[in-house]
Amino acid sequence: MKILNKLFIALFAVFSMASCSNDFFDVNESQNSPVSSTPKLSLPVAQKYTVDMLNGGYNSYNTLGNLWSYSWAAGGDYIWYTDETKYLVTSGFRTATFNSTYLLPLNNYDIIEKNTAPENANYVAIAKIMKAFHFQYLVDAYGNVPYSEAFQRQANTTPKYDDAKDIYDDLLVQLTAAQTLIAASASDATVLTPASDVMMHGDMAKWAKFANTIKLRILLRQSEIGVIDYSSVNNGIGFLGAGETVYCNPGYSNETNKQNPFYASFGKTAAGDAASNSNATRASDYAITKLSGDPRRSRLFAAVGTTTNYVGIAQNQPAGLASSNLSGIGPGLLSSSSQNAIIMQAAESLLLQAEAVARGFIPGDAAALYNAAVQASFDELGAGAATTYLGTNAYPAGTLAQNVGAIIYQKWIALMGTNGFEVWIENRRTGYPDIPVAPNATSTVLPVRLLYPSTEYGTNPGNVPAQTSGDAFTSKVFWDN
Repeated sequence: MKILNKLFIALFAVFSMASCSNDFFDVNESQNSPVSSTPKLSLPVAQKYTVDMLNGGYNSYNTLGNLWSYSWAAGGDYIWYTDETKYLVTSGFRTATFNSTYLLPLNNYDIIEKNTAPENANYVAIAKIMKAFHFQYLVDAYGNVPYSEAFQRQANTTPKYDDAKDIYDDLLVQLTAAQTLIAASASDATVLTPASDVMMHGDMAKWAKFANTIKLRILLRQSEIGVIDYSSVNNGIGFLGAGETVYCNPGYSNETNKQNPFYASFGKTAAGDAASNSNATRASDYAITKLSGDPRRSRLFAAVGTTTNYVGIAQNQPAGLASSNLSGIGPGLLSSSSQNAIIMQAAESLLLQAEAVARGFIPGDAAALYNAAVQASFDELGAGAATTYLGTNAYPAGTLAQNVGAIIYQKWIALMGTNGFEVWIENRRTGYPDIPVAPNATSTVLPVRLLYPSTEYGTNPGNVPAQTSGDAFTSKVFWDN
């Protein structure tokens, strides 16, 4: 039986055992909480939900990020992505980013983490790593969020909102604890190998590297606000390198509800028809222009019709070019219904390392890491060798600002279409690249945060911070100076 078929059985079991509740989106009263489960059963469920939240369909982190990093737009004959590109950010805007992250992946990882039988140490380590992965993005999007009192269900239905900086600090502690568990388990034959792991397939050494790479991302996020202690990553474990992209694939296939969720939303249905967002989602004019001469453009975007032309459109242009005359999402991103989902690219890890070296935080060769990252991006997209491109787009032998600018520009390209959310966050941190504000938007600046969902004001009014609509453009999270 295919892994995905097993996963659907697990999902059915999870929902069958869930207690009924009118407050479906209460992070402490989740309908996704089984009465009983095992780490082996819960892990692939949680990992499947990680994919859905990160780079699934319309409501994924990735889609919002690609709109707010000005890579994607809607065709002129589609009324699509209006709230996103007009920056209509309210307490009703994209509430699933908050609610569903708690309800689906985090809730399942928390169940695994609390199953502390000694033989489950590797499962617990994975859960800690993935909780840190998701909580970093919650902090990056919202600032203070429920953390220390989350997932207590009936014991505490109104969790406090922890300070964002305190959460960041504890994520490093949890990631180190996960690495310690992995190291201790390596020589312990009684510890189970996570056979149901549909991300790393039980490769715990790679999980330890992934944890270190998340640590590095957490630390670099704070690089503009003071002296940061990088000792926790200089531990001999290393980071994800070339050829070590973190994928997730529970057995996607060309069957209804079993396709890779990104492909199912932007590619084709199992019947071969255009998917729901396929014809509406088009390249922005900014992306097409910036990628002129870059071999990756023909992999990130599709040529128009039977031509060799690549055409983009400005956001919020309802009277603009029809979708049929614009470039859609390209073959490097949409290969098949069974394609792997990307959790973290090797290129991202290499660029994180390049920046850390450039800033003097870790030892290494920043130029070599930059070159390796660009080649890893070419490899991921099937764009061939990057040698010629690097000949004219070399790592700058200049100031730190020039170094960081070049690194983040490459991150914008490498993560385009796969993790636009990270690109939006990094643009807030560094100011690179120079992303334009959408024409006809309600603000002259890009949003700097998401607002807490209205459900929180109804269910946890004593703890959720007060906000106004203007905070989406002025109230920055702690690391965004």
